[in-house]
Amino acid sequence: MREAGSLSIAAPRRVLMIRRRALGDALVTLPAVLSLHEALPDAELDLVVDRSLAKLFGSRAGVNVLAWDERDRLGALAWIGMLRRRHYDLVIDFLSTPQTALWTALSGARWRVGYDLRWRSWAYNVRVPRNRSRDLSLRQFAGESFLDPLRALGLSLLPWLPRGRFDFADSQLGGPYLRWRARLEARARPRLGLVLSATWPAKSWPLAAAARLARIILREGTTVVLLPGPGEESVLAPLLAEVPEIICPPPTDLCELADLVGRLDVLVATDSGPRHLAAVMGVPTVTLFGPTDPGGWNPEHPLHVAVRTGEDCSPCDLPLCPLPDHPCMTRLSAEMVAEAVRQVLSGVRTVDAADS
Repeated sequence: MREAGSLSIAAPRRVLMIRRRALGDALVTLPAVLSLHEALPDAELDLVVDRSLAKLFGSRAGVNVLAWDERDRLGALAWIGMLRRRHYDLVIDFLSTPQTALWTALSGARWRVGYDLRWRSWAYNVRVPRNRSRDLSLRQFAGESFLDPLRALGLSLLPWLPRGRFDFADSQLGGPYLRWRARLEARARPRLGLVLSATWPAKSWPLAAAARLARIILREGTTVVLLPGPGEESVLAPLLAEVPEIICPPPTDLCELADLVGRLDVLVATDSGPRHLAAVMGVPTVTLFGPTDPGGWNPEHPLHVAVRTGEDCSPCDLPLCPLPDHPCMTRLSAEMVAEAVRQVLSGVRTVDAADS
């Protein structure tokens, strides 16, 4: 991804990158992490992620993962002491919360990069403008904003590109999943994944609309795979009962989810972690946007389509919709989504033909 340019600081030997919290945000940061690895091939790179993400991110070569667990009561002092003992030359705080700003400030690193945010910018001596204007809209795709700290250090980078393919040996995946995967491989292509997970209630799409979409897609000869999130099996059981042709894997961990997503031809999803996983892996996506801003969370590419109704109140960035009919999601019809799927699959076939 590096085009030209060089670091404006002395080449660091040890670098810490901090990207805690949500799966989607961490995944969108991955191309920036890999770009820095390419720019500094001789440096030792550490990446802080939450413990639940450590196994997935640890599968990437060139980066050492430090797993943070909020429940670990050894205390902040022990954690900061560990960071200080690693003698970092450079820290890049992709999150810039008060907590991670404190880690950065106390790390002992000469160069500390973070976002220019109130009450936090004091921790950094290389400050980067935040990717958000005064209103609720994001100025650019968030993945691009995570490249900005590298650009602030003098690196010239190409725009954000998918760079997150995860390859796993069968020994890293569970037996129930591998047996189910063998049955999936015997199914017809194209394969469409369907994710209805919604960490915010305002992001949820009605099951009736999802069932109608599945019936439309199945009639067109596409295999439909439902990807439930942890604990969602009972919530989604009515959908599987209504459309029994939908197939569903056994409960998966993150590595198995990544393996499965990589075997899809398109993923239809709410604005959620699995959708970001598909995008960073280069799997085409059709994303159902309501309360969140597609300008900030959807890659600018014809194989990553944002579907939305264009309600005046959207995007609102509210976890819970204050309107009784939740119009931005309930008015998203199955037919709108199906047409976007057709466009994406047609584009995939065009790309495949050009490559052959």
